[in-house]
Amino acid sequence: MFHRAITAAAISAAFIMPAAAHHDGDIFEANGIVVSHAHTVEVSASAHSMDVFMTIENTTDTAVTLTGASVDFADSGIFQAPSVSDSGTMSVREVKALEIAPGQVLTMQPSGVHVVFHNVQEAFKGGDHFHAHLTFDGLGEMEIEVEVEHGDHDHDHDAETS
Repeated sequence: MFHRAITAAAISAAFIMPAAAHHDGDIFEANGIVVSHAHTVEVSASAHSMDVFMTIENTTDTAVTLTGASVDFADSGIFQAPSVSDSGTMSVREVKALEIAPGQVLTMQPSGVHVVFHNVQEAFKGGDHFHAHLTFDGLGEMEIEVEVEHGDHDHDHDAETS
């Protein structure tokens, strides 16, 4: 039990860190919450789920809780986070809500905390954008725009095209 508590604390600390987006992206602000670099990676047209990543900063003096995420073209989003069992096996588990302490930053990233939308009914390509809604307990809903990045993770975002 102690091992699980230590592991959970380490995982939590690993994902509440200064924002380190690999490019600026759009920034959305409401009620002291700042969301930046909301993005996903293009997937095949036959994919039924989509992972979405972003950075959320709480600039208020009280904790805020992210309780939901939604888009028009899929089921409501679920939050997933890495988990380590007592035996040391790594897995992914669903998290009902994400609390962000005052002045803290939550960075959602691959292999870390992220939003998953299942039953996706639309295909997106690199360069596309779509709207998503985040729900914060006591603060209501916040609309953001999510950028669809190209599936080639090795490309240079700053490279000039000819």
